[in-house]
Amino acid sequence: MENRIKSPCKHLRSKNIMVPDFSNAGEDYSIDPSVQHYWCLCTMTTAGPDNKLAVPEDCQTNRSCFEAEDE
Repeated sequence: MENRIKSPCKHLRSKNIMVPDFSNAGEDYSIDPSVQHYWCLCTMTTAGPDNKLAVPEDCQTNRSCFEAEDE
C-alpha cells in the first residue's frame, strides 16, 4: 500500500521527487516505500536545521523549521 503526504516541508528531498509521477497529478508528494534516503535542502544532510531526522512523516507543520510549498 502506498502512503501519501500532502504537505511535507518544501526543503525535503529524495531521489523519487526528481521523477514526475503523471499517474497521480492531483497529489503533491508520494512516498515510495523503497526510498530510504532523504535529505534537507537547508542543511544538505539527513537532519533538518532543528537537528531532527529529515523524513516525510516527521517533516510536517509541527517542526520549527517547516516551510510549506508556495501555492
